[in-house]
Amino acid sequence: MPLQRTIVVVENESLLRDLIARSLEAAGFDVATAANAADGKRTVKATDPDACVVDIELGPGPNGFDFAEYLSREAQDVGVVFLTNLPDPRFANRDLKSISQNQAYLRKSQLVDSKELIEAINAVLQEQGVGNFRHDQNQTRPLAELSRRQISVLKLVAEGFSNSQIAEERGTTVRAVEGMVSRIFIALGVDAQAVGNARVEATRLYLNAAGAVTVDE
Repeated sequence: MPLQRTIVVVENESLLRDLIARSLEAAGFDVATAANAADGKRTVKATDPDACVVDIELGPGPNGFDFAEYLSREAQDVGVVFLTNLPDPRFANRDLKSISQNQAYLRKSQLVDSKELIEAINAVLQEQGVGNFRHDQNQTRPLAELSRRQISVLKLVAEGFSNSQIAEERGTTVRAVEGMVSRIFIALGVDAQAVGNARVEATRLYLNAAGAVTVDE
């Protein structure tokens, strides 16, 4: 009889958390769940899991990257599968190299069913073929052409910050922000001179990319 593996699911959305747990249990895993990073730490200590399925956006407090860093310090043999709306780590103000070689990264919107998630978990557990489950490396992912710094500025634009507020937040000049925002608009194909608000269009593109809204084409 094959050894049953234990998985901890760290996801702040309760319905999705339960759905993931049921899918993994149906696949033969023993599953425990947590709603945030603090709960995740307690659950990991209580269950000593083989791997964790971790959302990046976990509400107030530490995010999924913070939790994964905790695992790397305190439970190095626990595998990690990130399951998130975010196209890649830039959207959490992290470097693209924040994902280690044996960690999988799946976008929720790209999963047709639970099969790929289960395959990603098995790849992480077996330490084989993990590169096949790295959606963050997909060249066609949203806003792939922007740098981490441009993504961070675009996020502030989407949050309603003015250029002067962005300059204050980032400790730079308004002129520097204006230049950055202009280059972002060009990269996004947003015409700053067209009728309508370019910042609104840029915000729409960011929120759609980050999985915050669904945009009908």
